[in-house]
Amino acid sequence: MFILGLVFLKKEKMEKLIVKPSRTNPYICFDPVNKVYEISGNSFPENPQLVFEPIFNWLNSNIQKIEHRIELNLMAIYFNSASNRLLLKLFRFLEEQAQAGKDIEVVWNYMDEEIQNDGILFSRILKLPFRMVPVTSID
Repeated sequence: MFILGLVFLKKEKMEKLIVKPSRTNPYICFDPVNKVYEISGNSFPENPQLVFEPIFNWLNSNIQKIEHRIELNLMAIYFNSASNRLLLKLFRFLEEQAQAGKDIEVVWNYMDEEIQNDGILFSRILKLPFRMVPVTSID
């Protein structure tokens, strides 16, 4: 008698990262199940490292498990220079992942020329696809 045993491996579930916004901190949503990756609002906290640390921790734990296209939607109302430095660090990480074969694009939503120029600058110094999208309001 011959018995064939089948083993079904359950895909490892990735938890989503949701950080509620405040007056000085952006809304952050990294939800791989719904394929939503978003950073939006203001970012001028006293310690921006504390705001961005959960993003880096989440990406380090999950990026290799993600098999779909990642579109990071960024809607900056105001980001101070310290937050911009951490955005650059985030984009450098994503750039490395893209160069290693991940399908990643930054969707840079902007409402004014200053934010548009920041996106253009990032897109010029990085080897990461950027799509510039003018918006008239924040939903």
